[in-house]
Amino acid sequence: MALIYHNSGPLGQHIAVWSISETYDELVLFLNNESFLKKIKNLGLKSPLRVNQKLVAGILFQHILNQNIELSYDELGKPHLKNNTGHISISNTKDFVAVIYHPKKSVGIDIEIPSERILKIAPKFVNEQEQLWLDASQTEPYLNYYNIWCVKESIFKLIGGGGIDFKKNIIVEEPLNNIGSVEFIKQHQEATFKYHIITFDEILISFIVGN
Repeated sequence: MALIYHNSGPLGQHIAVWSISETYDELVLFLNNESFLKKIKNLGLKSPLRVNQKLVAGILFQHILNQNIELSYDELGKPHLKNNTGHISISNTKDFVAVIYHPKKSVGIDIEIPSERILKIAPKFVNEQEQLWLDASQTEPYLNYYNIWCVKESIFKLIGGGGIDFKKNIIVEEPLNNIGSVEFIKQHQEATFKYHIITFDEILISFIVGN
């Protein structure tokens, strides 16, 4: 079982991360849920990795909730648990899948494997306010850029709305001890959230629990 991280935090969130090393046939052994498996097959996904990522998301929520689960997606692509009032978010990158669950509050999560390639696209999502603290930071620049990207992905998933400009609508403040504030501003919407960063091995995770 490639569950590499599971934590129930003080904000009421439950986070789990899986590193995929198994084949499809090995993964289905973790899911005693024919309905869930049938829905994945009906998606018609051509990539074996995408299929396995969907499987693992189900495995992780099953692990957190200790019950079979069913996923649905709204018109904006935000995932929900059927027959459960809790809130979820899912992220994957390559062979890693991360999920978060909260029984009452909206959540967002993002998982990344940092590399210097982000330097090429940073100007597309980093704004002037963020660049000020980036320029003064002693941390490796590409790691800071990934922090910002992760946080913006997390709030995008928490809000679940379309038409969000990462550079204009989201402002990430510098983290202190892996915790910071992020402001979302779009038309008549304005809200501030706390974000949290988790790092281990080659992995960077950001998560946000709604107010």
